[in-house]
Formats: sequence, C-alpha cells, structure tokens
Amino acid sequence: MVSPIVGSTYDWSGFYAGAHLGVANGDINATDVTQPDGGFFTDAVPAGTEGFDFNKAGVAGGAHIGAQYQWNQFVFGGEASWTATGIKKTIVSPYFPDSDTETGKISNYVTAVGRIGYAFDRVLIYAKAGYAGGKVKFTARDNNALVTYEKNDWQSGYALGAGLDYAITDNISLGVDYTHIDLGSKTSTGNNVFDNGNLGANPETYRTDAKIDAVMARVTYKFGMGQ
Repeated sequence: MVSPIVGSTYDWSGFYAGAHLGVANGDINATDVTQPDGGFFTDAVPAGTEGFDFNKAGVAGGAHIGAQYQWNQFVFGGEASWTATGIKKTIVSPYFPDSDTETGKISNYVTAVGRIGYAFDRVLIYAKAGYAGGKVKFTARDNNALVTYEKNDWQSGYALGAGLDYAITDNISLGVDYTHIDLGSKTSTGNNVFDNGNLGANPETYRTDAKIDAVMARVTYKFGMGQ
C-alpha cells in the first residue's frame, strides 16, 4: 500500500468524538470588596485586603469533539470539550470561626481550542490553546444568624495544554491530556438571604478568581477522511 502521508502509514485526518476522565485541581480565591468596610462576613478588616482561598482536587470527566487534518507529519485541528468536576471545598472563616463558613466550587467548564501536533505514525503529540469558561460558585454562611450570601457566575478566560494520542486501531485512539485553565475574575453583588427568605439590609460584593489544572485519560473515535 502507498501511504497518503509522507513519513507515516497512519492518517490522523478526520472528525472525532470521545470521552475523558481524570483529576482536576481547582484554586478559587474570593475577595470581599464591599465598601466602606469588609462586609457582613468579613467586617473585621478593610474591604479588598482579605480573601478566602480554596484549593481542592477532585474527579473530573466529560466529552470532547473535534476535527483535524494531517499534512505530511503535521496535524492541525480544533476541539471543543465539556467537563464536570468534583471541585468543592468548605472552610471555617478565619475572621468569625465560631459562626461562619465559606464554600468554593467549580461545577463544570468548557474549552474551545486550536491544536497543532506532530505525528510519528500512530503516535500524535500536540499542543493546544484557546477559550475556556466555567461555572464558579462562592457561598458565605453565618450559621448563628442563619443568613447566606451566594454568587454563582459563569467566568471566562483561556486554556493552554498539551497531550499525546496513540491509535490502537484505525478508528480508536487512547491518550493523555494536560490542560491549564484560567477562568479570570468576576465581581458580583448579591443579597444576604435569611433562612426565612427575608433579605439583609446590606448586600455583599465579592470578586472571585479561579484556575484549574487538569490531567485526563482519553478515548476517542475517529470518523472517516483518513485511515
């Protein structure tokens, strides 16, 4: 047989879809920027000078789809993915440890990236970069007063990463992928809500910053175009 790809007997060109599963480590920082004081949950210090940091690893998994084209040994393409995560952590407030708890959570994220790779026959190594967005939640709770502040916003940023795929058949490949995701920051104002549904007199304003580092095992099915 005559190979359609110079220096390779396998063609990575085609549309593909698959699933991934692994571990994602999230770093969330929530800073109270309520003026003139630090806010209901953090009024012990001036606004903007304190924060809550949540660092938690959890199981993550989802699906990916994409398309790519091989030219000689170079492979160019684009990929979109959705991933659910188990990133969630609750801490005791360092400002009011007898009453307050805070929780940070990243429930899911998406990426849309361009990829460039180099093929060694059935082995493909690649780098990627593009858009990332995710759902970032922060909750502050006063367990004595029975009042809660919550923000649950979509945040946008970028994704960078690299990976390796190995084609075990003409259509199925296995791989490992690393992605660094920066979801940027977002500032939101919300009410303090009592358990009986009444609103507190002073709304809170928090800025959340979030990052994720994820390592995933992948299985992918390639449709057509190449071998």
